[in-house]
Amino acid sequence: MLNKKILIAAPIFLEWDLGSYLLSILGSKGIVCETFAYQPFTSAPESERELLKKVEESGPGILLGLKLDRVGAGTLRAIKRMGVFVALWYVDCVDGNVPGWIKPLHREADIFFTTALGMLSKYREVSGTPSYWLYEGAHLGAFPLRAQEGNPKRIYRSEVAFVGSIYYYDEHDVIVTERERFLKQVNERFGLKIWGPQGVRDASARWGANYPAVEWPAYNSELVNVCRGADIVLGTNTTNSVECYFSNRTFITLASGGFHLTRYVPGLETMFENRKHLVWYDTEEECFRLIDYYLKRPELRKQIALEGRSWVRRRYGMTRQVNRMLRLMDRHRGD
Repeated sequence: MLNKKILIAAPIFLEWDLGSYLLSILGSKGIVCETFAYQPFTSAPESERELLKKVEESGPGILLGLKLDRVGAGTLRAIKRMGVFVALWYVDCVDGNVPGWIKPLHREADIFFTTALGMLSKYREVSGTPSYWLYEGAHLGAFPLRAQEGNPKRIYRSEVAFVGSIYYYDEHDVIVTERERFLKQVNERFGLKIWGPQGVRDASARWGANYPAVEWPAYNSELVNVCRGADIVLGTNTTNSVECYFSNRTFITLASGGFHLTRYVPGLETMFENRKHLVWYDTEEECFRLIDYYLKRPELRKQIALEGRSWVRRRYGMTRQVNRMLRLMDRHRGD
């Protein structure tokens, strides 16, 4: 059984961030954890200096890094020389290629986790670091079955809701606009609301007229409210060609009771049953047809949403994945 202090290093620890969920789950198991957020620092060298200082002060047995795009391989080597076991968990997949910046980190890590099953072979080509598929799942306690009472439903009401950023950056820090094009087509045909802080500051200006975004954090219990107010909660991914890689909004939308219409990715059928737990589409035109079809069938939507909620809450709670991560770290630590 893992009994070492864990230092969780992540970009930031907002209430709805993966690092905060891990801190809660690990703490409930009696595991002593501390945190280090590197995003507030102005440069990579400053982030690295402060991380080394934190490791020296806190004396963890394990460093659990989430992304670590501002930390270099040399810093990980220095941390390992202090006797710290280094684990990395990378939950993104932009284009089906291993990001250049993560390759040196992969070589230095003692164990590596990816949420993209189809990327495992590519990561294993980078180095001999033990690499495993570890999807996120839903931290169930954050998504209560009953949303907060008293919130005016008209605020959350929409035919279609999307939770996430309209724009995002690729691995070369170029803004990707493909999602904007797709969501504008949805907005032209149906009543759309987009929820959540936007990853690009000038999102409203970029979109132009009829900007449909509500830019407040639509996470945790707020996501439950969004799912209650929307007829359909739409899903799309940064890439749709990698086996069993999809946005974690699939897990949390279903856990929140939303009727989820999402883009198909290879292997999705191994985790969910189409038209039972959720509904998937292969093309944009099919997506528009399915939105029209299910908007007219509220009872069918309700049935599928209830099945999906039950399925995720039974099978895909984040605690299961954390337990698996701990077992694998124990195995590779060898003590």
